[in-house]
Amino acid sequence: MAEVSWLSEYVSASERSADRGTVASTPAFGSLLGLGDEDAQSWQERSLCAETDPEAFFPEKGGSTREAKKICTGCEVKAECLEYALANDERFGIWGGLSERERRRLRRRAV
Repeated sequence: MAEVSWLSEYVSASERSADRGTVASTPAFGSLLGLGDEDAQSWQERSLCAETDPEAFFPEKGGSTREAKKICTGCEVKAECLEYALANDERFGIWGGLSERERRRLRRRAV
């Protein structure tokens, strides 16, 4: 998916305000993202979420997204993650630092 201007603006603004937090060392999330595409695997393998508990990225309805978003803030592949979620219409979880609701809002603004 070609990078679009609203996506690069979102990522640039997020990176400027990055709060580099620590990450839990429980491996698990990477296995949920298996795609089979070699390029897609490379960004997933570099993601900070691959090193932490996946439950933080898929909270119960009404649950806090704060922990997942904090991890995303310092992630080098945040843009690729968000592009993947938008291209594949991911409806659940935190992807690229955005919740389902925030991704829907982003899509509407882009149209």
